[in-house]
Amino acid sequence: MRADDFDQVLQFIYTGETELNEENVENILRAADLMKLTELTTFCVGYLTDRVSTKTSPRYWRLAEQMNLATLALARKRQCLKEFGKIGSSSELSSLSETMMRELLEDDELVVESEVDVCETLMKWLNSQTQSGHSVQPYHLLTLVRWSDIPVEYVKTKLIINNILMNDRQCFEFLSKVISYRLTGVQFNGLNTFHRPSTGVEQCVVIVGVNTTGPEISSDVHCVSLQRQDHVTTTHAIPANMNVELAACVSGKELYISGAGSNKNEAWKWELAFGWVQCADMNEGRRRHCATFVNSTSMYVLGGFNDEGNVALDSIEQYNTVTNKWTKVGQLMHATSNAACVVYKTSIYVFGGMGQNNVDHDRVQVFDTATKLCTKLTQRLPRPERLLRAVMWDKSVILINDCTCLIFDLEQQTFQQRDQFAAGVVHLGLVLENQRIFIVGGGNGQTDAAGKKTWTCSDEVKSVAVMDIINNQTSVNWSHHAKLPTAWLVQAFASMTLMRT
Repeated sequence: MRADDFDQVLQFIYTGETELNEENVENILRAADLMKLTELTTFCVGYLTDRVSTKTSPRYWRLAEQMNLATLALARKRQCLKEFGKIGSSSELSSLSETMMRELLEDDELVVESEVDVCETLMKWLNSQTQSGHSVQPYHLLTLVRWSDIPVEYVKTKLIINNILMNDRQCFEFLSKVISYRLTGVQFNGLNTFHRPSTGVEQCVVIVGVNTTGPEISSDVHCVSLQRQDHVTTTHAIPANMNVELAACVSGKELYISGAGSNKNEAWKWELAFGWVQCADMNEGRRRHCATFVNSTSMYVLGGFNDEGNVALDSIEQYNTVTNKWTKVGQLMHATSNAACVVYKTSIYVFGGMGQNNVDHDRVQVFDTATKLCTKLTQRLPRPERLLRAVMWDKSVILINDCTCLIFDLEQQTFQQRDQFAAGVVHLGLVLENQRIFIVGGGNGQTDAAGKKTWTCSDEVKSVAVMDIINNQTSVNWSHHAKLPTAWLVQAFASMTLMRT
């Protein structure tokens, strides 16, 4: 301690007064703590809480952690959260310990314009720790980044070539999976996809086409925030005649709907900034079909049901978003409607559904978009199923309807049953975000003695950790997420990034 600083401590002991500034406050605080001068300690903490600049916040946060000064630690942490960008360009960045950096990255209130800024600061911090000879575990920090906001080119050109990250096997494997996720949308354990509030965007499930008991389908479009509980809004209604059992899928910022219109052959696209635009019509009208993107410009619709002929369909059409044209590109081995589909590599897997005469079947059909050939797996569903919903998780497919939940291993081509996670309803929305599966609405139909069918619908959005399903947890912990404006059957839905309102 400098002599002048010691004089300030003595002055406080004898007079109860002292003069603090940024140059002496740390030494005086340490001396006060060592000498058990509680009043002087409190005085120093108050000074550091109220007056310290952003650039020194990391250093004094670390000091507060070392001295177990909770109030000061919280104040300095809040300052670091608020001024994270400025800290990243200051010499004080290296003052953050690994624990402190972890606390900042995992906090939703970290203020940044984009998640790329988080990566940039993290890389600078890793370099500073390495230069100082400190050992860190970068993998655990990478899992705290929100990867839905990181362009794939940034990962390839800035992260995958970083020596610190590439010398850690876990980091290399994680970033390789991140690249795959950004190209295919397939999520995996440890991946965070929820955006920070400061970025102004969030993950939502967009619902197009809902009904309750009758065939009348609403044209309203509803957005359910997956990041905020009980936050449901409406946006541009679709200007089309709506039908039951349409299909929706997303490419980038655009949502596509197929099966609308009086002839059930209309396709529409929606972007938040521009609203709805009608696309070219499909070659063949259909509903109860599957729809998915294989790459950013190629949407496929598979099978479905033709009302005029009262038949299930086997045809497959491809829509090119650049040319605005539909092309018939193949056919399923077995006509099917009300099936579920996912994309793996270049193939579309189609699970179950109904064949001719509304007979449920247990087939898994695989359409290779490269060769335009369809095959079927020798492995079948454990039992015939219709109205399945499907999401991809790493190298597996999770399939859910009212009475079953299945995991299909795409590499081993085997099924595992998790019936305790069955939804209990059909015509539900099913999306996977941020390591949780969300079920939206749905209902159950009853037919009375006169043959009239009515529905009991749900207004609940609930979620469960996807790893609970993977690990076969016997205790099912569905959590309430939101309440819909009305109990609904959900016709078409998809998860996408929208502006935070």
